[in-house]
Amino acid sequence: MWSLNEIEALSRKATRGAGYAWGLAEEAGRAARWTCAAGWPGALALAEVLTRNDGAPAASLGPQALGETWTATGGLLCPIATGATLCDLAADWAAGRTVTTGPVAWPLLLVPYMVWAADRTGAHLSLHWQGCTITRGDGKTHLDDPGAALDCAQTDTVHLAAAEARHGTMLTRLYRATPMPQAIAILETFAQRTYAPETEASRLTGAGAGLSDND
Repeated sequence: MWSLNEIEALSRKATRGAGYAWGLAEEAGRAARWTCAAGWPGALALAEVLTRNDGAPAASLGPQALGETWTATGGLLCPIATGATLCDLAADWAAGRTVTTGPVAWPLLLVPYMVWAADRTGAHLSLHWQGCTITRGDGKTHLDDPGAALDCAQTDTVHLAAAEARHGTMLTRLYRATPMPQAIAILETFAQRTYAPETEASRLTGAGAGLSDND
């Protein structure tokens, strides 16, 4: 069992270790926490997104143009970069703008960004992909089908729009999560890139006794 704070901290470091800017890394950590608190495989989703995009130019991951259809030059839209754009355009979306994306990796990671946009504007917003619709309004999140395709690694399209009403089962929040061990291992590997390499000087001046045995 992992606390949500632990998941968020590890996910933030892992995203930064994968080369994302600190602002995006902080949001990705929060997104992983939110999805894990919903009982969804948020840690696995983030681990696979970071693995897929490792070394890819940042400009190739997000929407290349903000028209009616969003696509990425790299093929699959990254939910971290795309989610940040959604939050930036929260007011437009709340005012009735609709967007349809091209292929997206792990669309469930877009849900927290939709939630934050809805809470910021006070609008009812929705995401829809592969028969799954998730709505947010009045501080509550509803899923129309508990058996929906939340664990799909990619989808051809996601539809984003203002929601006229909430449908389905309201999500209940968890306070601890049990992410898959392989997902944690991947995130830890990326997180290790944020640590400065150990040197002889750091060993002597850092924690521990160094060369002095005075215990």
